[in-house]
Amino acid sequence: MNKEHNNEILEQKNLDILKQIKYYFFFWPYFLLSIVIFISAAFIYLRYTQPIFNTSATIQIKDESSDPTNFITSRTSSMINLNRVKIDNYIARINANKNLDLVIKNLDLQTMVFSVGRVSQSILFGDEIPFEIIFKSQQIFDEIILIIGFDESSLEFNGKKIFFDSSIPYESEDFILKINQNNIIGNNKFLIRRNQKSSTFETLSKLIKITANSRTGDNIEISINGTNKNRNETIINTLIEESHKEQIESKRKIYALSIDFINNRLLSIKNEIDSLSFQTTGFKSDNLIFSADTQTVTALTNISTIEKERFDLKTQKALAESLRENLENQENFSLLPSNIGITSANVNELVISYNELVLKRQNLLAGATIQNPLIIQISKQLNDIKKNIIRSVNNYLYSIQTSLSKADDFKNRTKNEVSKIPGLEATLLNYERRFQTAEKLFMFLLERKEDASISYESTLPDTFVINYAKTAMIPFAPKKRRIVLGAFSLAIFIPFSILYILQLLDLKIHTREQLQNLLSNLDILGEIPFVKEINDIDKLRSVFAESSRIIRSNISFKLPQKKNCYVILSSSSIKGEGKTFTAYNIAASYVAAGKKVLILGCDLRNPQLHNLAKINRKSNSKGLSNLLSNSSNEFSSDYITRISIFEKNMDLLLSGPIPPNPAELLSGDLFSKLLESLKKKYDYIIIDSAPLLLVSDTIPLLKQADLVLYTVRAQYTRKTLANYIKSLVSEQKVNNMGIVFNGIKAAPNSSYYKYGYSYRYSYLYKYNYGYGYGYGDKIGKG
Repeated sequence: MNKEHNNEILEQKNLDILKQIKYYFFFWPYFLLSIVIFISAAFIYLRYTQPIFNTSATIQIKDESSDPTNFITSRTSSMINLNRVKIDNYIARINANKNLDLVIKNLDLQTMVFSVGRVSQSILFGDEIPFEIIFKSQQIFDEIILIIGFDESSLEFNGKKIFFDSSIPYESEDFILKINQNNIIGNNKFLIRRNQKSSTFETLSKLIKITANSRTGDNIEISINGTNKNRNETIINTLIEESHKEQIESKRKIYALSIDFINNRLLSIKNEIDSLSFQTTGFKSDNLIFSADTQTVTALTNISTIEKERFDLKTQKALAESLRENLENQENFSLLPSNIGITSANVNELVISYNELVLKRQNLLAGATIQNPLIIQISKQLNDIKKNIIRSVNNYLYSIQTSLSKADDFKNRTKNEVSKIPGLEATLLNYERRFQTAEKLFMFLLERKEDASISYESTLPDTFVINYAKTAMIPFAPKKRRIVLGAFSLAIFIPFSILYILQLLDLKIHTREQLQNLLSNLDILGEIPFVKEINDIDKLRSVFAESSRIIRSNISFKLPQKKNCYVILSSSSIKGEGKTFTAYNIAASYVAAGKKVLILGCDLRNPQLHNLAKINRKSNSKGLSNLLSNSSNEFSSDYITRISIFEKNMDLLLSGPIPPNPAELLSGDLFSKLLESLKKKYDYIIIDSAPLLLVSDTIPLLKQADLVLYTVRAQYTRKTLANYIKSLVSEQKVNNMGIVFNGIKAAPNSSYYKYGYSYRYSYLYKYNYGYGYGYGDKIGKG
């Protein structure tokens, strides 16, 4: 049992899906039109949109140990040993404002030249431009139109148009223009723009992307997107070239400072050597010193060794004190002379680290402020290193002082030996020792100067190019496949969404299936098709006659056992649903079957029966309202209007003049007596009543009817009215009810005998007002 129930549910779901597919498929022309529009728009967009290409280059940070100039500034450790920080520092240096300014200046990126076509414009660059324009000032030009001719060309800017000879350079107050006609290919109309430097800088900084290839690698990728391949590649290569120049200049600052320091020291030492040479020569000449014995030589040799050590220590002390004084007198962070002769490896390493951090700080200050977190961090590190250098120098001076004290002790122990040395000879030897020491220091500094000079001339950047700028063959944008797929998706989605929303917002009943679902406990006796013209209403073989015969056949199953006269009431929920038309067609069908039929016009407020019968209502002053309002009037045949239909007669009792109290008249005893007397004369009495939801006139008539024909109109009656219809039955206001579905659209290729309905319906077509209301102002409103 459950399996059968599940199968029924599954089958119902499949049917619902199939119905939805049919519903959307009915509107296939709209989908096709949408597809054509969107695909055409995508094609036009792709046809006239300039492709954007991606150009990229790859550079790598050098391993510091492989730098051939590292013997001057080598270091054993790094204060910041974070690879990511190193990469970010180099990215900031490459993308510095100074480098971007130089790229803009060298390539004149402020000036943009476009080739103007019939639809679009394309940017030109370099040799692609068949002219040269040099701006004399920073004047901004939003638009300069240049049209090049073989003999005469024209310029249009600042609201004026100027013609000039193409073979002669044109010069204005703001620029000089020289045309090279040999480079003109195809189009000869150009657009020139001169932008502000600030806006050009901002645009360029946004276009250039500099990123690290990975978190741990040393490769940096520089990329840019643009429509001109040559322009993209030139911008990147120029940026790399300027960044390399900046790196070289930064390194040379250290070498230049070291060379200047050594030169100053060489000058002072040279003066000292010259002075010693002059003093020694004069002392020998004045005192006639020639040679000494072996003992004297030995003693003096020992003293000489001590004096040499003391001199070396004093030299180191002087150098260290000079370095400390230089460091203490610094008001801001500046470079220190490195490797000036101090033998303390610790002091030399700290000086090198200090200089490297100073350079990094200066490079970062080129593109940032002192409030930058990285600059604050480096400044803190510099303060720490500065303290370490002072502390190391102090320790080194303390060590030198200790060594001097020991040398003095050793000197005192050898005083007895030295006392034997003649005073004059000791003085001479002192001169010689001082000369030798100065000479060695002089040669040492000469070597260091030569090394620094070589390093200065052979300085290389910290990065080298792995791949120069290269543009991808496939454009970065627009993505043709993505745009076409997107256009096709939108072409399907937009009409689908509109139809889906319209379907959600649609509150009308359109199909018999919807009506059956809403009124499942009521019988649908038949359908009246939608026809734009109702001229065939009186024809026996018309679609109306065929539909009425079907309804008449179904009515026979709803009527009680045989009676002499049946009363059938035709009503609806609101006006315009076609209840009068239903009553008229059913009555005509019974007349065609040979029955004696009377149509009783009980819609006293808004009568429409006379319109279908083509009777002038004003010419007929007698009707139902007259009979019910005047109790003394007896019923006579004068109140009956007889018309011919299907070559037979059908009687009508029209509503008559509109009374002020129709509900009271229809609910009174006079109407019941009238109805009983009429039942004796007719086989069928068809009552055309007022809408049930709008007025209460019809409520008293429901109990007197053998059958209530309740008319529901397709594409007019709201779904919410189904609850009211069901309440009439559930509250037992109606004993016997059948539904007539009016205004069904005929399916394609349907005949009078095979009319039907379909899922097709339009939101804009004119409703079937003629079957109840709206076939013109003269046709019934009921």
